[in-house]
Amino acid sequence: MKDMDPAERNAQQTYALLYAGQQDLSQAAFYADHLQSKGWYLEPWEGSWQDYLHQAAYVTSMVISYSRPFTESRGWPKFPKRILRVLDTEQKQLHRHLLDLRNEVYAHTDIAARKNRPITLGGQPSAIEVIPPLKCSADELMQVRILIRDISLEIERKLAELAETVAKEHFDADGHPKET
Repeated sequence: MKDMDPAERNAQQTYALLYAGQQDLSQAAFYADHLQSKGWYLEPWEGSWQDYLHQAAYVTSMVISYSRPFTESRGWPKFPKRILRVLDTEQKQLHRHLLDLRNEVYAHTDIAARKNRPITLGGQPSAIEVIPPLKCSADELMQVRILIRDISLEIERKLAELAETVAKEHFDADGHPKET
């Protein structure tokens, strides 16, 4: 990539970014499907604590995997916003909500999102804490899957558009792999 002009370099990097992003979205889809197949839409007090923690792990993984493509990486181009133009208003709201959940609940501890009241139990400091539930409803999971599908289709279109430019780096004019 050293001798490439800036446009070719950007195409290469955008292709790599979108390809990796497609894999991340595929993982997010898997986690959403698993949550649906298990029927894990539990509040913390419903079902067993073990099931709730399994659910929390999959919801966390889904949100983090979904958000990765849209999180800036230093030295790489930003995710092409044009891809998100196909989303309707509700999908854009869900997209923003998932990114906010990543930033406020799943990837960071946002103290403002947690409420606690200090208490002592047996002379030891403790707290009664209310944290955001780590769950999605069946309908939310279905909407996440549709969102992922729609974004993935646009990513595929963009990858196909970039493929010819990107291939120049790896193949000669006759379509044979270049020597490295």
